[in-house]
Amino acid sequence: MEEIEGADADPQQDPRPSSWGRADTFALTAITAAAAVVRLVRLDDPKVLVFDETYYAKDACWYVNPVPGLCGIEAESTIVHPPLAKWLIAVGVRIFGYDSFGWRISAAIAGTITVALLFLLARRLLRSTVGASLASGLLAIDLLHFVQSRTAMLDIFVPAFGVAALLFLVYDRDAQLSQREPQPVVAGWLERPWRIAAGICTGLAVASKWSGGFFIILSILLTVVWDIRARRERQEPRPALATLKRESAPIFLWLVLVPLLVYSFTYIGRLQAPIPRYDGTSETCPWKDGQWAYNLVNQQACMLNFHRTLTSTHSYQSPAWSWLALKRPVSYYFETDPNGDYKEVFATGSPFVWWTSVPALIAVAVAWVRRRDARGPEGLILAGFLFTYGPWLLSGLLSDRSAVFLFYLLPTVPFMCLALGYVASQIGRSWEAIAAVSLFSAAALWFFVFYYPLLAKVPLPQPQWDQRIWVFDNCDKPSGDPTTSLVTETNGNKTSTRTTFTTGSNADLPPEGWCWI
Repeated sequence: MEEIEGADADPQQDPRPSSWGRADTFALTAITAAAAVVRLVRLDDPKVLVFDETYYAKDACWYVNPVPGLCGIEAESTIVHPPLAKWLIAVGVRIFGYDSFGWRISAAIAGTITVALLFLLARRLLRSTVGASLASGLLAIDLLHFVQSRTAMLDIFVPAFGVAALLFLVYDRDAQLSQREPQPVVAGWLERPWRIAAGICTGLAVASKWSGGFFIILSILLTVVWDIRARRERQEPRPALATLKRESAPIFLWLVLVPLLVYSFTYIGRLQAPIPRYDGTSETCPWKDGQWAYNLVNQQACMLNFHRTLTSTHSYQSPAWSWLALKRPVSYYFETDPNGDYKEVFATGSPFVWWTSVPALIAVAVAWVRRRDARGPEGLILAGFLFTYGPWLLSGLLSDRSAVFLFYLLPTVPFMCLALGYVASQIGRSWEAIAAVSLFSAAALWFFVFYYPLLAKVPLPQPQWDQRIWVFDNCDKPSGDPTTSLVTETNGNKTSTRTTFTTGSNADLPPEGWCWI
């Protein structure tokens, strides 16, 4: 294999990206192809709507074929999330038809593209083919990312656009670091195409789901820090004040206003009828014919009110602090076939990879404290992890928001993989280091193969299913209190969603212990 100049050098020593070699092209192609294959094989199985597909696939069908008899609804059923992800799912429905392949193909493509984008981001940050290959390879076989890439839900599109935005910001940063003289003011506004592209992508992220807004805040923070560092290296006087004076308006334009315009644009064609309630039965938001801007703003207020006042519980919900610990994953589909074998689609993370990412993140944090280098990879990795996961942790402390799920961690997973790739890039090229990375990669792949039947509806005899559940079978329910619960169930060929009011029953409450059942 060709030796790549500086491929695994310390990224703190040289701000310039190392040269791209044939090994990088081969690794990017192979990992992306592998990610595509595992996501596309048997993509149409199960052939029924699973979990929240019952909302989003139906709405996507309605976007392109508003025929009640075909889509199973008489109006858009979920106005509590932005429309872009449903538009993207609708593209697959339009091309391939309203079936399980058609409503899942867009998610599979988005998941595969994210793997490729993460390789490019890791390669630029770490300047290491090994680190980039490990980071993107781990995402390719991440259990949660794999399942969400094969399910017609909104979540997979957020990390796709979020990682793209960060990649473009890094390109913009490196272009600025390579300059020895400050740009004229007009050039600073107009000659930074990567910053503009990043703003478009953050807008697409938040237009897929509001959690994509975390990437807007992250992008602004990184841009400011990197710009101050670039000015300091050019020995400009008072770099922080200069950044404030010269960059406030461009940052507002490209990283705030552009995302807002992109977000608004995705509502074109979706504000031409009275806004239905969440259950699709009646109008609850005030509506003015011909007042598109008013209806757009008012719909956001209705969405905010829904999320702010949500009290319904779900048997698969779990607190944010427990997600990394894998306390309560989510079963999207389950059935027992005539032979007594179990078939399941189970959204969880790899215990091996997720748990080892924690010490890797600690190692990244220690390196950041020692170096405090704004252009190093540590800051982006830590900021990405904190800005995508931290708000959920904070929300759990400040509110009693219900119906939050482990798959909300999906935008954080690329940063967990980046942390592991960072460690691999730092341990050197000795035979011991090569052996350690190889053994780690083999173990991660083994866990993916081991859990694959639970992720892709492969028949398993009950003893083998029990082996994969392992010790996570503490499923005792708490005592039941009167509560309103939202329940989505898929059993065999039947998917149902129901809102229930319990009078002391605990059937729809989440277990108290670590439960994978």
